[in-house]
Amino acid sequence: MPRFAPLRTLKTSKLKTPRLPPKVKAKMAQGMGKLRRFALTTVKEEYIARMQRLRQGACLRCGLCCKLFFECPFLQNLPGGSSRCRIHGRKPDNCHFFPIDERDLRDRDSLGAPVPCGYSFRKA
Repeated sequence: MPRFAPLRTLKTSKLKTPRLPPKVKAKMAQGMGKLRRFALTTVKEEYIARMQRLRQGACLRCGLCCKLFFECPFLQNLPGGSSRCRIHGRKPDNCHFFPIDERDLRDRDSLGAPVPCGYSFRKA
């Protein structure tokens, strides 16, 4: 029976985790938020319905939600600083239900929003 050399254990103290620039970390967080919203609208219908009942306010048409991770190709910036969705009647669920919860408001605010979002959430 052949003998194998013992496996050397990897010392984690010698591993260095890369330090990412803040802009890269922010983009990664925005991408994770986009994936989270897609997953929620796909499989968590009860959660979406509950959060929609707690959501209050109205869209201010600032367009920042459409600029998370990448700028939506259907976003139309209008004179005066407002914006509109060119496919509003057919937009995907993750856009239709934005913001799903307070995490989405924090994601939007991370873009350096000059004014707070028009939406907020009541406490359950």
